[in-house]
Amino acid sequence: MKKMVMFIGIVIGLYIAFCATVYFYPQYFFYNPDKQASDSARAIEKYGYNIKEVKFRAADGTELSGWYVPQKGSKKVIAFMHGNSYNVEKFYKKLVPLLDAGYSIFAGEYRGFGGVKGKITQAGLEQDAIAAVEYLYQQGWKNNQIIIYGMSLGSHMAVNTAEKLQKDGKFAAVVLEVPFDSLLNVVKEVVFVPLPLETIIKDKYDNVASIKEIKSPILIMGGERDKVVPIILAKRLYAEAQDPKDIIIYEEGGHNDLYDLKNYNELIEWLKNK
Repeated sequence: MKKMVMFIGIVIGLYIAFCATVYFYPQYFFYNPDKQASDSARAIEKYGYNIKEVKFRAADGTELSGWYVPQKGSKKVIAFMHGNSYNVEKFYKKLVPLLDAGYSIFAGEYRGFGGVKGKITQAGLEQDAIAAVEYLYQQGWKNNQIIIYGMSLGSHMAVNTAEKLQKDGKFAAVVLEVPFDSLLNVVKEVVFVPLPLETIIKDKYDNVASIKEIKSPILIMGGERDKVVPIILAKRLYAEAQDPKDIIIYEEGGHNDLYDLKNYNELIEWLKNK
């Protein structure tokens, strides 16, 4: 009996310790940054186009970096916001077809990623994404010329930025690739161990509240076979968005392979009249 009580005590202790770790150190569970700075020279050699490495600051003073590829004669610029892993270099390949189609590109880096200093938090990443679009303002771009494109966790930065900055007018478009309605629901869909998720997940990345307010055209792209962010969460998010909106679901698509399915073709076609 004594051993059983000790065993139960150990299990309870480990359970509490795990919950506390998730609460106090979410960086170890929800983020997988490549902390090495992106190499623009390597990307240029591999994919082409003249990448300008730029510096700008978030509202709290954090110095950020980004890759800016302005194109002569371009009428639209795409502000790309990546997900919870890697750095901007990893995603540059996804942007090349958009450059080929004549769009200018700006991919801002978040704090804690790609050599940028700072602690990763929802509030911090939101500031960084807003600062990226504000950098485009400084280059002369207006909301009706800016397409905000968020992938996975970047879908939150995209909808939050679009909502916060639309006071200056509608954006040309908001594109969300493999998005979710909230990070909390992502965890609920893939974790079946009974945990007090509402309590221990501080940064919930709620996209529903923001997407309800966005007045810009919205495109959602998802994969039916997505094991990371189940497609049901993208469908729920789509249901909450205002018109005009569209959704494209790839039956063979997962979480990171829509580029391999050439989703950029449908994206470019959709953007033609935006």
